[in-house]
Amino acid sequence: MRFGVFLPPFAEFAQPRRVVALSRQVEDSGWDGLFLWDHMLAARGMPVADPWVIMAAVATVTRRIRLGALVTPLPRRRPWVVSRQLATLDQLADGRLVGGIGLGDDGWAEFSSFGEAVDPVVRGQMLDEALELIQRFLGGEAVSFHGRHYVVDAPPLLPRPRQDPLPIWGAVRWPNRKPLARIAKLDGCFPIFATSGGLPPPDPADIAALHAQLVDLGARSDIDIAVRCALSSEDPSSVKETVAALEDSGVTWILESFPPGVAPDRVTSVVGNGPPK
Repeated sequence: MRFGVFLPPFAEFAQPRRVVALSRQVEDSGWDGLFLWDHMLAARGMPVADPWVIMAAVATVTRRIRLGALVTPLPRRRPWVVSRQLATLDQLADGRLVGGIGLGDDGWAEFSSFGEAVDPVVRGQMLDEALELIQRFLGGEAVSFHGRHYVVDAPPLLPRPRQDPLPIWGAVRWPNRKPLARIAKLDGCFPIFATSGGLPPPDPADIAALHAQLVDLGARSDIDIAVRCALSSEDPSSVKETVAALEDSGVTWILESFPPGVAPDRVTSVVGNGPPK
């Protein structure tokens, strides 16, 4: 089991230097990764920073932790630009990047505010085409592609990432099973569970069902499954048992998650205590 910190670069954490300073604490306190939300908008009036710029800065001041954006909605990005960013950032981080991809949604009007496609069927088509393009670009090949949404005739995009292959995790809103066929071909799964109040650990039975279906669809049995929760808010006497149950169900990463607008003191306190090992 590995443990990461999952943070929205919103509000006071929209200040890049604050996140860069936090990343040093994440590494020094024994965590295995730092992952950032990737959004254009949040609640009205709340500042939002670009996670890719922040990750580049984080890559230069850390040496061990994994980093990534969970998740980047590919339908609002040009896949060749994302490919360049992934390869460049993985080079900068000496092979510590995780790519996170998903459909996104219009919950904060992040698509409709900018005239982007809102229909989830259309965005699903765009996601599949963009993912294929990114994987081919990251593989270092010339790409000739004529799809419904993208037309590409391009030479190889070099340099390639440091990692071969660069791990990509796909998001799914459980129990929606349709994205699992896509995710089964990737290196990891980032399931999102509906919760009311707080962010409790997911039910291990749900994880076991998710893992079993991914394997049935052709995924590796050791596919990464990264779950977000707030273990720091749980009863300390039950955390060890919770972690063990999640690990038995197939979870490989537990991401300590913080809500938008969280007080920086709260984050630094939790991070400073280190992961629950």
